[in-house]
Amino acid sequence: MTAPMTMLVRGATVLLSATLFVGATACDKDQFKGAKAEVGREKVSVTLPAPPKFDLPPVGADGSHSVKEMRVKGRKYLDTEVTVKGVVTWIYDCATAIRTADDTDESVKKKIEEDPTQCRRPQFAIADAAGATLDRSVKVVEVPRYPTALEKKILKEEIKDVTLWPPVPPLAVGDEVIVTGDWKQRAPHGDASADGLLVYKKLNNVTQSWTTDTALAELETKKR
Repeated sequence: MTAPMTMLVRGATVLLSATLFVGATACDKDQFKGAKAEVGREKVSVTLPAPPKFDLPPVGADGSHSVKEMRVKGRKYLDTEVTVKGVVTWIYDCATAIRTADDTDESVKKKIEEDPTQCRRPQFAIADAAGATLDRSVKVVEVPRYPTALEKKILKEEIKDVTLWPPVPPLAVGDEVIVTGDWKQRAPHGDASADGLLVYKKLNNVTQSWTTDTALAELETKKR
C-alpha cells in the first residue's frame, strides 16, 4: 500500500473513533441524568407541617400554675409555696402496692394493721388532662392520712389536734383539684424527684366541693 493510501486509512480510522467516543459520551450523560432526560426539569412543592407550639398556659386568675409550667419551669419555683391546678391521674394505694398473688383482702388488711410501716405516706399525682401518664404528671406527697389502729390506742389526745392530724381530703382519679404546697426536690420524709414535687399543705377538690379550709372550720366548730 502506498504512503498516501496508508495516511488516508489512518485518518479515516481516527475520525471514526472520535465520532464513536463523542456518541458514547453523550449516551453516558443521558443515562446519568435519568428521568430528567425524558421529562425535563419540574419544580416540586413540599408543604411542611406547622411547627409545634410550646407556649405555657398563663398563671390562673387565682394564682394557680399548670402542671406543664411546673414541669418546664420548676427550678424557678424551688423551695417556694405554689398552687397547682390539675386533674388527679393516680392515687397511691398501700393494699395494692403490698398485695401478693396469695393475698386476700382480709390478709392484706391484717398485714397493714400489724405493720403499717409497710405503707408509704399517702400521695397522688395530677396532670393538666385526665388520663395523662405519670411522666406528664406532678406528684403531691405527704398528704394527710387517718390514724392507724395502733395510733388510735396510744395517741388518744394527740389525735384531736388538727395541726397534727389535718383533714384527709377526699380524692378519686379524675377529680379536678387545686393543691397548695411547697415545691421541692426532696420532701421532709424522704420522697424525692429531680423534676420537683409538691409537699401538700391544703387542697380544694372542685369536683367533690371540698376544701381544707372548710373542713378545718368544721372541726373547730365541733371542738367548741
